[in-house]
Amino acid sequence: MNATRERPEIRFLTSGDVTAHERAAAERAVQTALRDAQGVTSVQVTLSVVADPSLPRPALAQAVVEINGRRVRAQAAAPRIDEAIDMLRERLAVRTSSLQAG
Repeated sequence: MNATRERPEIRFLTSGDVTAHERAAAERAVQTALRDAQGVTSVQVTLSVVADPSLPRPALAQAVVEINGRRVRAQAAAPRIDEAIDMLRERLAVRTSSLQAG
């Protein structure tokens, strides 16, 4: 495996109370999910936390990745942003691996 293979910079959009630590965790999660993906040309991650205690899942993590000209989208909503990021990592890994297999 070529660990030095070039990856596009991850572009971030954030809204609400998203810390630098959470942004870094999302970057690591997306890099992990895309570890074996080939042909990645762009990655955009959106992290959002809505300050509304009445919402059951106010935290949203979303990734849109372009792989060999095809867009792959994964997202997860959860009570906390760290939970949403973990679910995003799992979902993105599944979507990209099925795209690479097919």
